[in-house]
Amino acid sequence: MDDRPVGVRMELSQIRYFVVLARTLHFTRAADTCHVSQPALTKAIQKLEEELGGLLFHRERNHTQLTELGQLMLPPLERAFASAQDAKRQAEAFRRRDASPLRIGLEWSIPTAALTPVLTSLRQRQCDIELSLRHGAHADLCERMLGGDLDVALLVEAADLHERLHRWHLFGERYVLICPPDHRFRECEAVGVRDLTDECLLLNDDADCPIRRFLRTAYERYGGQPRREHFATSQEQIVEMVLASLGVSVVGERLRATEPLLRRPLAVEPGGRNVLLATVAGRLLGPTPALFVKLMRARAWSLDASSAGATAAA
Repeated sequence: MDDRPVGVRMELSQIRYFVVLARTLHFTRAADTCHVSQPALTKAIQKLEEELGGLLFHRERNHTQLTELGQLMLPPLERAFASAQDAKRQAEAFRRRDASPLRIGLEWSIPTAALTPVLTSLRQRQCDIELSLRHGAHADLCERMLGGDLDVALLVEAADLHERLHRWHLFGERYVLICPPDHRFRECEAVGVRDLTDECLLLNDDADCPIRRFLRTAYERYGGQPRREHFATSQEQIVEMVLASLGVSVVGERLRATEPLLRRPLAVEPGGRNVLLATVAGRLLGPTPALFVKLMRARAWSLDASSAGATAAA
């Protein structure tokens, strides 16, 4: 004979029927309250009694009352039912919420300013936004999205984009070189890779930065290497280093113009990149991330006149 204890597998409906019946002590009224037939309620109570190993109610012709086991089970089952109801209410409130946290990833060298028009529009639609932004490498941002730490990310298009990510093309942009106003490149209409041989190049310290990947490919194709490289952890730091005449750097043309720095196009083919918006395929987004994606996809991403003028500034 198997003396192992039998596991109790109570269903929420059984607990509800028991609690209602314990309050009414009347099978017909309890069945009406639960919107089930009396036989269905009776069968559920009998099944619960089998699982708990004893009678929960004394059934008499015109009178029903709790047994000693029923009295013992009532408080914990009432708490269980109340907890289940509370969880249901919270889930319903979660589904109906108007706003939810928005966690955005930006691959290195994609400027935060690219988000400004959409975030402004989002703020006008939702007053209470819980926002977090994170810059990072391609692989790190993909891992964080798949792990649930990020809702969306702006990534530079690459052959190794994870297959589980859904993506939309936002815009293409050229790479441009930025340099101090008195630099020798002020006389150049465009700058070639070999022209960087005598320069100190300022770069992000992450080897997986899109600009560093672009430059590695350009070196392999055109030859040449910069005289020296300095590294920083953000684009803002790199811009400040260029302003201090510590070297030159390469940025996407959507980086806001910083006076008095000069911009010069790079004589490189291909000389640009595509920027994508990515989310995890099949994952349901909260209200705020879903609205953010909608606004990002609806935006006209052509460069405005001021940005185009800054890029072409002499």
